[in-house]
Amino acid sequence: MDVETRLEDFGVTRQQIMAIGQTARAYADDASPSMPLNAAGMLSYIHGVGELRQQLVGPDYVPDRTCGIEAVVKRDRTVRIGFQNVDKCCVNMPPLPRSEKGSGAESLSGPDLFVNAGMKPGPLTAVLKDGIRTYYVMVGLDGSVELSCPVIEKGKFVHWMERIYIYSPDSDWEADPQTDTGPIEDFDITVSFKH
Repeated sequence: MDVETRLEDFGVTRQQIMAIGQTARAYADDASPSMPLNAAGMLSYIHGVGELRQQLVGPDYVPDRTCGIEAVVKRDRTVRIGFQNVDKCCVNMPPLPRSEKGSGAESLSGPDLFVNAGMKPGPLTAVLKDGIRTYYVMVGLDGSVELSCPVIEKGKFVHWMERIYIYSPDSDWEADPQTDTGPIEDFDITVSFKH
């Protein structure tokens, strides 16, 4: 399934998710050395959440603060989307959150009742507190962006229900090399002895 088709299930577009990432990175880049050490991450988070709501609140989504997680939730209560700064997105290594996740985020992550019931019998563990699956727009330090659903335990991402790659500056470079600044594929090396 391609990204655009999957995003239609959320009622969002790739451009909306990219706009959230671009706004967050632009404000992070505004942090100066005279600001507190965590200014870049804080500015990215504040304006990332603001842009998330600017892009998505409307007929389908409303603001949400369940368990202290700043997010939006779909009016039919099928999905919640929050914001998260991470080290890097859209690579085989899973993203690392730039700040430890709290108990609120942990209680909103995990498999839903049906997935959990299919995974193992017995008492239900790590079931979503309110039954709404929580995704995050994750923004990397390099501006990479993905929309992903992690399972959170002890402040860390430990498993992924789904990762949707939205944008990576690396993949754009690979897909569209510039002929005048791109890699040279065919050249000869002249070897000579020094005298």
